[in-house]
Amino acid sequence: MEFKIKLQEIIKNKKIMMIVAIMLLLSIFVIGFAFRKEITIVDGDKKITIKTVAFNVSGVLKKAGITLKEQDKLSIDSNAKLKNGMVIEIKRAFPVKIKVDGKELDVLTANNLVKDILKQYNIKLGEKDRTQPSLESNVTANDIINVIRCEEKIVREEMEIPYKTVIKYNDSIEAGKTKRLQNGKNGKKEVEYKVVYENGEEVAREVVSEKVIKKPVDEIIEKGSEKYFVASRGKVIRYKKVLIMQSTAYDLSYQSTGKRPDHPEYGITYTGTRVRHGVVAVDPRVIPLGSKLYIESLDGSKDYGFASAEDTGSAIKGKKIDLFFEDHRAAMRYGRRKVRVYILE
Repeated sequence: MEFKIKLQEIIKNKKIMMIVAIMLLLSIFVIGFAFRKEITIVDGDKKITIKTVAFNVSGVLKKAGITLKEQDKLSIDSNAKLKNGMVIEIKRAFPVKIKVDGKELDVLTANNLVKDILKQYNIKLGEKDRTQPSLESNVTANDIINVIRCEEKIVREEMEIPYKTVIKYNDSIEAGKTKRLQNGKNGKKEVEYKVVYENGEEVAREVVSEKVIKKPVDEIIEKGSEKYFVASRGKVIRYKKVLIMQSTAYDLSYQSTGKRPDHPEYGITYTGTRVRHGVVAVDPRVIPLGSKLYIESLDGSKDYGFASAEDTGSAIKGKKIDLFFEDHRAAMRYGRRKVRVYILE
């Protein structure tokens, strides 16, 4: 009887314990359900939503089987407490090459801005340094960032000042002949430049100032300016001007002058002189009346020779000249010819 009573008590106690265990499990489930949070994880192009009772960001990532590399970046700190509806973004690091100070660094970064990448790797810029692309530019995978070290220096250099050659003309010396009156000497000056260097290479220079240390000495050359030519008979003739002109011929015939021997002005020139061999008609705007001339043939025929500008003609305009011949037939044979006309001194 006593055994039966003890067995009943044991069974009763077990039932109580089972009820307590069930109640405890139920309370844990209810509490866990109450604390469960819905979290969204964005990893590049992937987006997953997970329900979890994890305490912080690193916990939910671990539960989702997501591992991070050292340079990967989270939008929320890994130790931050989870909140229902939280969105966690993962920015994966990508490779970038940085060229700086003669080195090439292959790095991983989750930053896009050039200035943030340089800061990440503790690369500092001087006041005049620059980058390609610029600090505010965005880069992507496998891009290259060039850090250009810029420096300005003041450089002083001595340079020669070339001497000048001064020509002094002397009309008492035959044209073409020269004589050195003074030797030339180069001078010297100090030039101050602002020189710009990029990565140690000169890329630009600008003159800041110049100071003459020694003035140059001019070379002085005396040059003959007397004009002359040698006539067909070997005579040296000096002149002041030469013209290439179209020549014709005239004589005392009515066909040439429009006057007959009984005309009061027959055989008289515009200047009032009597016509003769050596008198020529000119345009006074080209050759002043009274000028002494020498007419040189250009076709190999005999020169007309010395002449005097004493006459004019209605058809003689510009660079035209009419040569007087005493013989009518000689005038007719002459026709038209190009001649070189020297205006004599």
